[in-house]
This record gives sequence, C-alpha cells and structure tokens, in this order.
Amino acid sequence: MAEFSHKRLQDFVDDGEKMPPPVFVGRVDILQHVLTKIRRTGEKMEGLAGNTTIIQGAPGAGKSSILSELERRAPSDINARVVKVSNTDLEKNLPNVARAIAFAGACEREQWFDLWTRIGASWIQRLPQMPNLQIPSYADLTELQRTRPRSVWKAPVIVAVDEVQRFARNKCAPYAQFMQQIHDASTTLPVTLVLAGLGDTQSVIRDLGLTHGLRPFSVGGFDAKERDELTDKWCAHFGIVIRAQRSRIDNLMSRTDGWPRHLHWAQQAMAESLLTEGVDGDADRIPDWEAVQSRADGLREGYYQTQYSEAMRYSPKLTGRILYDVGFAERKGTPLDSAVLRKKLTSYCKKDKGGDFEIPPGHTPAEFVTHLVHCGALQETVDGMGLTCPIPSFQSYILRRGGIDPDTLPNPSPTNTLVGQTENKREKKDGDN
Repeated sequence: MAEFSHKRLQDFVDDGEKMPPPVFVGRVDILQHVLTKIRRTGEKMEGLAGNTTIIQGAPGAGKSSILSELERRAPSDINARVVKVSNTDLEKNLPNVARAIAFAGACEREQWFDLWTRIGASWIQRLPQMPNLQIPSYADLTELQRTRPRSVWKAPVIVAVDEVQRFARNKCAPYAQFMQQIHDASTTLPVTLVLAGLGDTQSVIRDLGLTHGLRPFSVGGFDAKERDELTDKWCAHFGIVIRAQRSRIDNLMSRTDGWPRHLHWAQQAMAESLLTEGVDGDADRIPDWEAVQSRADGLREGYYQTQYSEAMRYSPKLTGRILYDVGFAERKGTPLDSAVLRKKLTSYCKKDKGGDFEIPPGHTPAEFVTHLVHCGALQETVDGMGLTCPIPSFQSYILRRGGIDPDTLPNPSPTNTLVGQTENKREKKDGDN
C-alpha cells in the first residue's frame, strides 16, 4: 500500500463535495454506452442520428462526476475528446463552444495529452488566450463544418452539457438548435451529445426538440458491492491503513443509502479523524468512532437543511403529504404520475381550512412539483410514467418536518423496481450499440 498522504487527504477535506471524486466506481453501463456511441460516430461518415445520451438524477447523485470521468477515459480508451460545458456556456458563449469543439477535433493526440497535462479541465476557458493555436470562433456547427469538414478531424468529440434543467424550454433558441444539429447528425461532423441534469431533464429535452426515442439513464445510489469497492479504492488512494476497523468503516458507509454525496460526507468525517495528530492515517488509532458517525450525520443533516427550500418551509405539511403520497405509491409498485400528483395537490389546497396545506406563493401545482424535483425530493422514473423519492433519508427528513412518521409508510412491494432501487440500469433499446 502507498504511504499515507496527509496533504492529499487534507486537500480532499478542503476542496469539498463539488470537486470530482478522487476515485471513481460504478456507472459502467453509462460510460460504456457513451464511449460506444462516440466510437460509432467516428466510424460512420454519414453521421449517427439520435446521437444523444441523457443522464438525470437528484442533486448529489454524481452526474458531474460521470462527465469528469468521461473526460479522463475517452482520450485514452478510444481517442475521443470531451468538451464539457454548462447551460450558460451554450446560452451566452455558443461561438466559443464551437471553437472548443473545433480545437478538440483538430488536435493531434500528443498535443491533446500535453495540453491536458499542463492545464487540465480548464483548457476551454484558456483557449481564447492561446493565439498561437489559431482556432477562430464559429457562429454554429454549420459554419464549423464549412470551414473544418469532417475530413480534417483527428478525433471525434463528445459535447457534455451539465445542468440541462436550467435551459429555458425554447426549441427555437440558438442553443436548442445547436443541440438539435448534433442530435440529428445534420452536419455529419463526428460529434455526440451527453446531457446531464436533475430528475426532470428528459421532459426538458423534449421541449428543446430532441425527441428521437431517447430514454434517460437515471443515476441513483451505489449498491453494497460498489460501496465496498469505493472504500477499498478510497483508502488505497490516500494510503489509509484499515487494519481491524473495516466493519466500523462499512457501518459508517452503509448509513448513507449509498448516495454519492452522503458517502462524501462520511468520507470527510472519517478523513478529519484520520488527519488528527497521532492518528496519521491509521484507522486503528481513531479514538471515537461514535464522534465520526455523529460528524457524518451532522454534515448530511446540514445538507438537507440547505435543500429544504423556502417554499417547502412555507408549507411543510403539504410538502410532507406530497412526499408521503409518492412514497406510498412507490412502495406499492404503482408510482403516481405528475398529473395525478398535481390533482392531489390541488385537492389538498381546496380542502384546507387552517392554512396547513396552502401552496407556496408564486407557485402553481405544476411549478411546485417541478420545484420538488429540482430540490431532489422527487424524480421521474426511468420510463417517465411516474415519480419516485430518490433519496430515502431525505424523504424521511421531509416527512418528519411535515409531522409525518416515516415508519408509517408501507414496506416496499417485492416486485417494485423503481428508479431509486434500480440505480442507473436501463433497458437496451433498438438502435443502441
């Protein structure tokens, strides 16, 4: 095992949960799907229509981590490049995004790895300050194709867009038409699209005009095997000595529901103890494991408080009732769709006599359901036919805030295979490679 790295572990604690994780596990089907898509895109001279992958999940599910892992793997695995951008980049700086795509596609393999080694993921922001590269900006992909046809490309390119749920739903907007061009392969350029966002991302995509039989990957928590793999790799990465404490570490991680951000909190709590004087990365020397667990619980609880929005605080009983109804139907294996939930919400508000079930100001029933999705309280099921509560412990927190005992929910149906339990599994559709 590597020697304990105090500095790297301290950096992990200081950098916070928004940084890509130091080790990556799981999500194999998503990575394989995207890499296969971009490989086929590079092979088919006429382009590959329907060339889009959707990744959706509640906050903290690890969507951005998947995009970062694609950045790392694509160049070495299949000589493809990733241009990772946000919704703001496409809305405000589309010509610069097209410039980045042009550079990534034209870059020689050695030049790409040299740039990545020197600059890393910030290369896109630095590109305009690199006049020696002589890569102009382009108004759109049509202009890019006319100036740099497919024949001069050195590698195919994955355009990975994060926070897709933030887009205004306007299929005629330039950013929507840019994505439509990639999705439809109308330029025949070797470019594929990966769109990541919260639990209603698929519906956003439909409104942006990308409707070619797309079905999302819904990202959920890790299973027990993946948690164990994460523990092994995480400890090895920092040179942490586990010794006789594996069962305590496993217990700490099992309390997270396997949710990636909660696992980060548990890792942070353990890291803080491992960094204390006299412990120095040896888990046998941690003096108080109950304190570690309490710290992890406190970090998770603090996160819930930030996710529990002003609108939810305004109507905690209504919010709790919505989560109960969705959870009840989910556990029975018959998920509520958003239309039924909106009707229930309207009915509760109409029957309300004491103000406990008042809908928050500025929200329609539909807007409040969408708000709960964006807060991570709800998520669309993989088939888009219903809603689920993706984070069980957050669901319990919301129920308690609304005066409802989480233990009054029925036990899950043995035939229930909703998104919260199936994680990122997806049926293979005709045309997938």
